[in-house]
Amino acid sequence: MCSSISWCVNRGDFKRRFEVILSQEDDTLDGRSKDILRERYVNIVDKVEIGAKRSSFWFMTFSSLTTIGSIIVPALISIQDKTFDINSNEQDKKQHQNNIYWASWGISLMVTMSNALVRLFNFDKTAITRKLRMNHLKSEGWLFLELAGSYSEFGTLQDAFQTFCNNIERIKTEQVEEEYTFNNSFGNPSFRENEIGNSTFQNNQNRNSAFQNNQNRNSAFQNNQNRNSTFQNNQNRNSTFQNNQNRDSAFQNDTMV
Repeated sequence: MCSSISWCVNRGDFKRRFEVILSQEDDTLDGRSKDILRERYVNIVDKVEIGAKRSSFWFMTFSSLTTIGSIIVPALISIQDKTFDINSNEQDKKQHQNNIYWASWGISLMVTMSNALVRLFNFDKTAITRKLRMNHLKSEGWLFLELAGSYSEFGTLQDAFQTFCNNIERIKTEQVEEEYTFNNSFGNPSFRENEIGNSTFQNNQNRNSAFQNNQNRNSAFQNNQNRNSTFQNNQNRNSTFQNNQNRDSAFQNDTMV
């Protein structure tokens, strides 16, 4: 819980730790590249981290209110007809029932509003996606400084700097797209199901098209085979005709002799 509300005072230590490693780096990175890392990359990570903690804080707060309120309301209703004083009179019982009624109503309203706010602002989903993006950005930065992972093929940090910038901007763009298209895609199950259905339909269409192409190829091959067979038959007929001609010529010669 403390880490979730630290965004109020911005106590994240990633900037300090990254700056320590960056200051110890040798001269493979020029000054401009270091300034870009400090002013662009570190600021992106800080903002995403604060956003993730903010979403986590509100999600935990409203979820806690919803859970606790859902437990308290049935408990209050169960003691609506029982007062705390054994020797209470009828007036005390009516007052007790009235207090329990309005307390239950207020807590029920709080539970409903808390749950509605979570669903409205998608605190449950944004907390997860922002946390994932934050961890991805941090991991990308450490892999870059260590020349590990996808950066292991580079000899120096300066050689890997452009690739690192491309990766960071891509991650940031994906994070922004998730933020502004969340309600239309991830937050709408029907939309997601339709997307899956359309994708499946498109795949089936592609399979049918590929099958039809294969059928056409087979038909073309069969036609070629038929043409070759017809050509062979014609060749055989011509050969037979030539043989008959030769026989007639030979018979003619024998007759003349």
